[in-house]
Amino acid sequence: MAKVFPAGTFTDDYLEFARGLAAGPTRAYGLTKQAFRQALESTLEDQLELEASLQQEASETGDFQEGLRAFREKRPPRFSGR
Repeated sequence: MAKVFPAGTFTDDYLEFARGLAAGPTRAYGLTKQAFRQALESTLEDQLELEASLQQEASETGDFQEGLRAFREKRPPRFSGR
């Protein structure tokens, strides 16, 4: 996710952006990065297998459960990175 910030507000803007990422589902971010890295060297079949495996892994995290609860309760999620 690329973002450009104006020079005059750079520090405040990038810190806000970084805090938003840190408050997100960091485990899911890591799994996504793993899929991207592997995609450079995988066949389509291998990549689809990996993505199915990573999706299963993601669905077993606490953050996934928190995301579902937050959605049902119509509130912002509070991810923990687990």
